[in-house]
Amino acid sequence: MPHIAVIIGLVASGIALLFQIIAVAAVGWLKAKNYDVSYGLWRYCSSDTCVDYPSTIVTDWLDATRAFALLGLFFIAGALAAGILIMFLDKKFLGLIAGAVALVAALFVLISFAVFADNRKASFSEQTFELSYCFALSVVAFVLCIASGVCFILSNFLSGASIRNKNLTRALACYSTRDREKALHPL
Repeated sequence: MPHIAVIIGLVASGIALLFQIIAVAAVGWLKAKNYDVSYGLWRYCSSDTCVDYPSTIVTDWLDATRAFALLGLFFIAGALAAGILIMFLDKKFLGLIAGAVALVAALFVLISFAVFADNRKASFSEQTFELSYCFALSVVAFVLCIASGVCFILSNFLSGASIRNKNLTRALACYSTRDREKALHPL
């Protein structure tokens, strides 16, 4: 039976993965306040028409946002896979690996939305444009990655403590059995 911290870590990683997939794929990082225009990482939409960004207007900061958002997505998937392995393999180190991968994913996601938020001020007017739902989903994915990383790491230590307690209980049971046999058969 997996520890409750593993289950919480798996749920948090699964939701973070879903949110980051939506954030990377959808057009909703930035939207116009007064008219129907939305900008994503790969394209922008006006009314019902969506167009990929021409390579001439893709800036370095947008490429950096894309790269770190994708790295975060892949690392979240890796943390989820390592968390699933914890359920089937009784290896002590898997909790640490899953936790570390989830925390690295959180770092990549943080860098992606921080770069986007910082550079959108230079490219878009704050009076005309506001951050939108994909940006918010990425922030929530960041928080969930931290939560899952902490849960996976805690599960490693908590499951180790429960294994040590079981071994101690077995040792005490064997000790008391030997004492009984000595009392019954002194020689």
